[in-house]
Amino acid sequence: MVRGHRLFAVALGLAVVPRVIVMAGFAPAALFKLDTYDYLWDATHLMPNPVNPSGYAVFLWVLRPFHSLVLVAGLQHLMGLGIAVMIYAVLRRRAVRGWVAVLAVAPVLFDPAQLLIEQLIMADILAMFLMVAGFAVLLTRKSPSAPRAGAAALLMGASAVVRPTTLPLIFLVAGYLLVRRAGWRAAGAALAAGLLPVAGYVAWFAAVSGSVGLTNSDGLFLWSRTMSFADCAIIKPPADLRSLCPGRQPRSLEHPTASYRLLPRQYLWDHRAWLWRPHSAGLVPDTAGFTAANNARARAFAIRAIEAQPLDYARVVGTGVIRAFTRSDQLHFPGIQPDPVFLTAANRNYMLAAVRGYVGTTAGIGPYMGVHTGTRLQEPWAGLVSRYQDHVHLPGPLFGLIVLTGLAGVVIPRTRSAAGALVWTAAAIIMILPVAAHEYTYRYVIPAVPLACLAAALTARSRDKAALALPEPAAIEPPPATPGMQPPPAITEPPPATPPATPGMQPPPAPPTKDRLPEGAS
Repeated sequence: MVRGHRLFAVALGLAVVPRVIVMAGFAPAALFKLDTYDYLWDATHLMPNPVNPSGYAVFLWVLRPFHSLVLVAGLQHLMGLGIAVMIYAVLRRRAVRGWVAVLAVAPVLFDPAQLLIEQLIMADILAMFLMVAGFAVLLTRKSPSAPRAGAAALLMGASAVVRPTTLPLIFLVAGYLLVRRAGWRAAGAALAAGLLPVAGYVAWFAAVSGSVGLTNSDGLFLWSRTMSFADCAIIKPPADLRSLCPGRQPRSLEHPTASYRLLPRQYLWDHRAWLWRPHSAGLVPDTAGFTAANNARARAFAIRAIEAQPLDYARVVGTGVIRAFTRSDQLHFPGIQPDPVFLTAANRNYMLAAVRGYVGTTAGIGPYMGVHTGTRLQEPWAGLVSRYQDHVHLPGPLFGLIVLTGLAGVVIPRTRSAAGALVWTAAAIIMILPVAAHEYTYRYVIPAVPLACLAAALTARSRDKAALALPEPAAIEPPPATPGMQPPPAITEPPPATPPATPGMQPPPAPPTKDRLPEGAS
C-alpha cells in the first residue's frame, strides 16, 4: 500500500513530526478554560452534564484506569491522522488522482488549529473522528447496503452525543440514501441506527435530571444569540419574559441601543444575569443556571425574537459565518510566556478536584492552572510550535475558495455528484449551526474543513471519469510488426460478393482448399 501511495505515505509520515513536537511542548495536554475540567469531573463521576452532552466524558471514563492525559492526547492525535487516511481513501475509491487527494487532506495533516484541537482535552476531535468515519463507511461504496448504511449512521449518532452539531447529519444521510435510490430499507436502517445512541443518551439524561433532551442548555444558548439583535419594542414579550430583554441585562445598560451589543457568551456567563439567581454555592460552577425551567423560558423568548426579527437574525448569523473566510490563523497555541488568567478561589478548587479525581494527582498541572490553557510549556518544543503556527496555517480566503469549489461541484452538472452534495451540505450545516445556536468560534469551524476539502476534491472526480470514458487510441491501432516478417498486404477493394442463388439452381461447389476436398477425392 505504501508503494502504491508514496506521496500520501510521505505526507502522513511528515505529519507525525509536528504532533510529536506538540505533545513534547504542551504537557501533559492542553486544558481549555472550565470546559476541560467539566469533562474530567463528569468522567470521574460519570454523570450527564446539563450544559454539554457527556459523550466525550464517557470516552474519558473508558481511559480513566490509565490516569494519563498524555495517553488521551496521543490517541486524539492518532484520530487526526486517521481522519486524513479516511478522507484520502474515500477520494481514491472515487477515482480522484493521488496528488489531488493529498492536497485535500493537507489541512488535516498540517494545520496548527487542527493540531491544537487534537492536543486539547475537549470533545471536538472525537466528534469529528466519528463523523468522518461515518462518511467513510458510507461513501467507500457507490451503492451502500442496509447494514453499511446503518453502521455509517450509527457513527453519526455516536458523534451527536459528543457534539450535537452533527445530529442533523443523521437525517441528511437518510435523505442521501433515498436520492441514491438505495431503497427505503437502507434509509430506514440508517435513521434507526443513527437515532439509537441519541435515544439511549436522552433516556440516561432523563433518568438523572428529569428532563427530556440532550442538555438543559439549547434554549439558553439560543437566547444569548438573540441578544445580538433583540429589540423588545418589536418583540413585545409577555410580562414573564420581559426580564430576558437586552435592556434588563447587566453591562448592556451602559450601551442601551441596539447598535452595540456584547458577545452572546458575555450575556450567558455573566453571573449577575437572570438565570444565575439565586446564586449557588456548590462545588461545580456554571451549572446552577442550566435548569429545565430556565431553558424552557429562554427558548420561548428566543423563538419570539426570531419570529419577530427574522432578517436581523439572518444578518447576525451570516456575519458570523463569513468570519471563517475573512480571517486567518484564528486558533492559536499559547505563547511561550502566556498571560495569567484570573481564577476565583471556587473555580480553582473545582479544577484541582477534577484533575485529582481523574489523574490521581495535581502535580504538573496545579502550578500552571493560572495561565492560558493551564498547561506546562516546555522548551524548545513550545517555541518551535509557536514559530510553526506563524508560518503554516489555513488562510480564511483560501478556505472560502475551497468551499466555493465544492459548491460549484454541486451546482455545475458536469462535476455534480450526490456524494459531493452530501459532504458539502454537511460542511455547511456544521459551520452555520453553532453560529445560529450561539456565536461564531473558529473551533467550531474546524470539523467542517475536511468535509469542505472532500467536496472540493470530488469535483475533480467527474473530470477523471469523463477522461476515462473516452476511447483509448492504443486499442484501435494495429500491433507493431515483428522484425523479419512482412506485414500482410492491405486490402484496397472489398472481395466480390457471391451472387444470390436463383430458385431451382444449386449453388456451385466451393473450390478445393487444403482443409476441404470435393466429395470422392482421395
